[in-house]
Amino acid sequence: MENTPKITGVADVDLEAVESEETRAETIQSTGKSEIEGQIDHVEPEQAPTRIMMLVMLSMFQGYASMVGPLQSAYKHELGVKHGTASAHIFTQAAVGVHYGKLIARLGHNIIFACISPRSRVMIAMVFMFVGVLIPPLLVFTLEWHWVYSVFIAYILSGLGLGIFEVTFLSVITPLGKATKSWAIIGCPAGFGTINILGLTLSSFGLPVVWLYWYIVACLPFGLYFFWKFSPREKTELRTANFGASLRQARRWMPGMAPFFLAQFLSHFAMENWPAIFYMFHPPKVPLFNPESSDYLMDWGQFFAITYIFIFLGDSISRRIAIYISTPSLRKRLALLGLAMGLIIAGLYLESLAIAIIIPLAIFMIFWGNGTIYGLTANHVDKQVPPEHNLASYSCWCFIGDLGAILGGILVENTHDLFCRGHHGPYEC
Repeated sequence: MENTPKITGVADVDLEAVESEETRAETIQSTGKSEIEGQIDHVEPEQAPTRIMMLVMLSMFQGYASMVGPLQSAYKHELGVKHGTASAHIFTQAAVGVHYGKLIARLGHNIIFACISPRSRVMIAMVFMFVGVLIPPLLVFTLEWHWVYSVFIAYILSGLGLGIFEVTFLSVITPLGKATKSWAIIGCPAGFGTINILGLTLSSFGLPVVWLYWYIVACLPFGLYFFWKFSPREKTELRTANFGASLRQARRWMPGMAPFFLAQFLSHFAMENWPAIFYMFHPPKVPLFNPESSDYLMDWGQFFAITYIFIFLGDSISRRIAIYISTPSLRKRLALLGLAMGLIIAGLYLESLAIAIIIPLAIFMIFWGNGTIYGLTANHVDKQVPPEHNLASYSCWCFIGDLGAILGGILVENTHDLFCRGHHGPYEC
């Protein structure tokens, strides 16, 4: 191995240690042990989880929740935007800015911040989110600056922050072990749950919406401090190749990621297409059994608060289970991934029936599939992708997911029309 050249473009990563298949075979033959037996003999004890990393993820995804849930509607109302006006069109286009910001940042951070460590990028991303989330409560709700173009600034900044954060954060915390990552990724559904379940419930009892915004703003500095204090640094930080080097060596990691790219595209399409269900049911009531009936009605806000509980349970429980599933066989990994995609497709079909009582089950299936895909991907990257390409694999995976999210968002109205065919009543469609 003395004359084996090093691959350039990799920061502090020596790739000479990669053995050829022939060398491995000779080692097995000479020692009399199989590779699997050798792995069993040298199993490292699992690291204790750094659970506080869940709060870091939670603080960021609470910010995301403010842009795609009920708080978006409150923001629009506070701006005085009326349906069918030019301002309404501007607001709709601006709201999509969060997805375009994510899309740009997923890969763009590898170029713009190439000279900055992934750990520092995480902290920059959290500052972006802080500024973006601060704009609605400070400028609009408090100072009453009702300028609709503020939505562009707030949402694009927040989207850029989220796009940089998610891929770099998952890569940076990898040295903390599987247990830490299993706790951290629960922060995604937990962030949405605190705003869309607890926040929605409190606002129904009269809590001013602006207080929820201020709560989100207040949490972000704590999340930033926890990350700075407890994340890996210096010698323990994961050394990754620059993005160009990872792409040049894509054959080492990208083919195995292809099924996970497809699954991520589908899951994000389904999640961002979810507003079609909001538009399907008209406040103040939801008909539980018959779309054309006025019987067996439920309060609109209570119905969707319950639905968000099912979203949280499906997404959070499945992530914990999936990341701990041992999948040494590619066939088993693909089977589990296929099952998750099947659940998403089945959930979309149940939504198309336009029967309210089964919507919580349908959305539970969709988000169980999403959580399973997230956990399986984190498991796969940690076990199968060379460490130096960890960040690049997450970046491409999230980029593909954002393409699905944009398509899902664009087709919301089309999905609404498709699901509502033959289902029209006083409170539905």
